[in-house]
Amino acid sequence: MADLQHAARALLQQQDVALIDLWILYWNHGGRCHPFEFDAYIHNVLVATWFDTDALAVALGEIALVTAG
Repeated sequence: MADLQHAARALLQQQDVALIDLWILYWNHGGRCHPFEFDAYIHNVLVATWFDTDALAVALGEIALVTAG
């Protein structure tokens, strides 16, 4: 789980990706956190459920494909 959070933070810092863009993909894949909760989860302030971590993993994979191309 910490690897997902680290990957998300690295993506947001290194790429031209806004947090809201990542959150929208996460939400589209079934994530349930509010954008403020999502931000707190990415920065290790809140703990997310397994369902939310799965949605984040899919969103990270999808956004990595978009930014790589």
